[in-house]
Amino acid sequence: MSLVVLAGRRKAAVGRTEIRAFFVLYLLTLPFQILTTGSVLEQGSTPLVVLTAIHAALVATLFWTLLGNAIVATQVVEDGTLSSLIPLSIVGVAFFVATLYISLDVALTLSNTFGPSDPPEALSSIPLFVLTSIWPGVAILIYLGIMLYIVIGVLNEVRPIWFYILSGILFVLSQLAYFLLSKVICKGSSSKVDGSFVATLLETAAVVVLYFAWRSITEEDWDNDPFYAS
Repeated sequence: MSLVVLAGRRKAAVGRTEIRAFFVLYLLTLPFQILTTGSVLEQGSTPLVVLTAIHAALVATLFWTLLGNAIVATQVVEDGTLSSLIPLSIVGVAFFVATLYISLDVALTLSNTFGPSDPPEALSSIPLFVLTSIWPGVAILIYLGIMLYIVIGVLNEVRPIWFYILSGILFVLSQLAYFLLSKVICKGSSSKVDGSFVATLLETAAVVVLYFAWRSITEEDWDNDPFYAS
């Protein structure tokens, strides 16, 4: 929430409205992350399935919003205007609805379009895998590529690059913690901490660093910015 407020204070910053939308979406994913990865709800219950589907939809939408911020940063459309916000919102809603429907269809067999999975208990789906696992990685790579082009090619600066690199490293570490090191972390902490908890901390750190990256390339003059004062 602090990032939303801080971003809102930068009145002349490029992409101020769009980056706040990204932070709000990330904030919305956190309670769903807690509910779906914790022991609050019974495993396999319908409420857990629905919450997991909503969480997956929010995540897919979140990474579209991230990519949308990179597109806005190129200033192909004027930030904060309807020409920026309407496409960002329409595509975001499309990602949310599509991911939510596919998730519920796979788990609850709403139709035979995407579900049930084979075998049913596996709850697996190629479209869902693409939207929740492949798409975030692709979106991040494109985002970093665009932002590095803007920082180096357009702004001719070097210092902001380190923020983007650090944010990318933190995100990669979060995915490693979640997918590969979860059992190691859980065992090493005597089941007090699991991989999802560590991954969430690292993802949050990545988002915070991303704010500083955005802050470093918007509004203030480099020499007058106390953050970079020598």
